[in-house]
Amino acid sequence: MSIASLAANLPEDIQNLVTYGDFKGAARLIDLKLKKNIGDMLKDRLIFEKERLKRLEKEYIYSFEEALKLASSEIRDFTGEELELLRDEGYADWAFINGRLRFHRRFLENIKKTLPGVKGRLINPLQDPDKESVFLDSTVKSIIENGKKAYRIHVKTGVKLKKEAERPGETVRVYLPIPAAEKGIKNIKILNTSHKPAFISPDYHQSRTIYFEEELKGGDMFTVEYSFENHVCFTKLDYNEAKAEQPDFYTDELLPHIAFTPYLKNLAETIVGNEKNPLKKARMIYDYITLNVKYSFVRSYSTILNIPEYAALNLKGDCGVQALLFITLCRICGVPARWQSGLYINPYHIGCHDWAQFYIEPYGWLYADPSFGGGALRAGNQEQWNFYFGNIDPFRMPANSEFQQEFTPKKAFLRSDPYDNQEGEIEYKDGNVYSTEFDSIMEIIDIHEIQI
Repeated sequence: MSIASLAANLPEDIQNLVTYGDFKGAARLIDLKLKKNIGDMLKDRLIFEKERLKRLEKEYIYSFEEALKLASSEIRDFTGEELELLRDEGYADWAFINGRLRFHRRFLENIKKTLPGVKGRLINPLQDPDKESVFLDSTVKSIIENGKKAYRIHVKTGVKLKKEAERPGETVRVYLPIPAAEKGIKNIKILNTSHKPAFISPDYHQSRTIYFEEELKGGDMFTVEYSFENHVCFTKLDYNEAKAEQPDFYTDELLPHIAFTPYLKNLAETIVGNEKNPLKKARMIYDYITLNVKYSFVRSYSTILNIPEYAALNLKGDCGVQALLFITLCRICGVPARWQSGLYINPYHIGCHDWAQFYIEPYGWLYADPSFGGGALRAGNQEQWNFYFGNIDPFRMPANSEFQQEFTPKKAFLRSDPYDNQEGEIEYKDGNVYSTEFDSIMEIIDIHEIQI
């Protein structure tokens, strides 16, 4: 099945049922359509749609009444009218599932993180992020002032099947992301593993993993412990230095998501106008996203048909959604741009993160992190906002440098995330294990600055 088939439209009758939320009816029509003489692309699209509808049902799980009860238990004076308003303003993601309005499983988490003024109403206040914010701010200032900084990072990551997904005695295949030898990443060491690896991807693999193939015993945890160094050097950008002639690699479409749709082409033209300087073009795109696209958790990427257009139409999205919008708009404007993702690890936090790279002669590959930059802008930190256009902090573990890159060895079934890999993937010999069926393991063992 080709993921590129998502660029094809659904037949009208099936699309009508999907829009209404009649997933059972849509699946029935898909089965009928698959019996007919249709092209391979539409066949793949219909097969993918059946899978996508199953995933959507697992994403949108709360009725209005359930969502209101849950939100009221964590936010003081929360009302049904407020929930309706937050739904309409895009803070509470929803969809029609089998004819009923359902809220996303992370709707409350999103409200608590992104709604202005909500922190003072939380019954159980969130942990004060000031220490982490102060630490990051001082790190960025030091990089700008001193020109460089490096950290050695030592972590343990992995996955553990939930009890209901365990099938002892059966063979399981596990893919865990590990650091790739990207720009600034040095001295990568695999220090320990829970099981003997069946394969470890080459250092420069565009979606680097360590692969296990084991018979389950029950209660199995698949883990890898590794260390690496991240060295960053500050690049001071000058529009006058950008060369008029730029390379044309990483300027093509990559369907279904990095697609030059009529709307995105029009948006790119609106943003950059008649500007010719490639560095200015990239900055104008970065400014548009950080000024207009608000941070928001989104449903599984596998259920979104065109991620950059989703961001542009809804003016919301998480780190990866914003990064893909930046990449796509840059490519439309002839600026080479590509994906990068993995983990963000500082002394206070470890978690998944996505960002972008763009290429400008004579500088080479530069960084853009619209979600960090947008967060800095909303916090009134102009210095950080400017920093995350062109530069990056040293707290990144890059495992992926290409969107929708295949693993080695190739996974037999459609991945939980067909486009990226930050927590890991699991499959049995007869099918995929969904991300909702396993827990991720992320543990910081040591992180400290090193002299360079």
